[in-house]
This record gives sequence, structure tokens and C-alpha cells, in this order.
Amino acid sequence: MNRLHIGHIVTSVIIVLVQILLLKNIQIVVFDRFTLSVIIYPIIIIFLPVELRRSAVVLIAFFLGLLIDSFYDSPGVHTAALVLTGFFRGTILRLLEPRQGYRNNLDISPKAYGMNWFLYYLGILLFVHIFTYFALDAFTFVYIAKILVNTLMSFVVSYLIIALYKMVI
Repeated sequence: MNRLHIGHIVTSVIIVLVQILLLKNIQIVVFDRFTLSVIIYPIIIIFLPVELRRSAVVLIAFFLGLLIDSFYDSPGVHTAALVLTGFFRGTILRLLEPRQGYRNNLDISPKAYGMNWFLYYLGILLFVHIFTYFALDAFTFVYIAKILVNTLMSFVVSYLIIALYKMVI
């Protein structure tokens, strides 16, 4: 195991702890109807090394989702959203692949592939995750307006926090 993998494991543990101990308790209700949640744990899957196979990413997403669900009392909602994010990750990486290709042992960051690439990649996968989470949480599209508003509010806040974090670190 190289330094990149060890660093990713340590960072992942810290992110899970922050999500479970701090961000789980921060839910802002807007107009007594909509909920803004800060969701940062998908970055563990989103920023896994590029060379990982889809099956490994989905398996990691499954177990990470189960861990998050066990603390949120949401049977399978986080797991399903994270597995879907992990599944689409490879497709998005192929769609956004730079002309020179991906370089091994480089972390997915603005420094490695450029700011525009990074923001597109993060935005697509984070939106997929958050939309899937709220859609499964509601379990019906009767509440599509609420799902979309919750998704957009949570996406904007989570996206800004993650983008700033990745730019600094």
C-alpha cells in the first residue's frame, strides 16, 4: 500500500466521523417544509483512486453506505444512493477523461486535472448522490417539488464545502 492509499483511508475515517458526529445533527428546516442537509461523505467514493475497478468501488460504497445508514436510522437509503454513485463514477470518469488520460497515483483534485474538470466531476456525482438520497427518502415522486428543492439546497451547500475543502487540502 502506498502513501496515497493510506492517506485516503485516514481521510475517509475523519470524513465519516465528521458526517456522523457533527453534520448528522445539522439539518436546517426552511419554510417549515424543506430540509437542508450537509452531505459530505460521498467524497470518499468520488475521490477514490482512478485505477480502482468499478466492482471494488461499488463494494466499498456498499459497506460505507451500511455504516452511514446504521448511524442515521435510514435502512438502505444512504447505501443505495452511495452504490449508485459508485456505479456511475466510472462512466463519468470516462466521459470527462482528459486528452492526456489519467495519470496513476495522482489524487483527484483541482491540482491534478484542473479546476474546470474537478468542478464538473464533483458536481455531477454529488448531484446524482444527493438527488438519489432524497428521492429514496421520500419513496415517491408525489413529492417531486420537495425532493428537488431539498436536493438543490443540500447540493449547493455540500458542493461549496467539498470544493473549498479540496482546494485547500
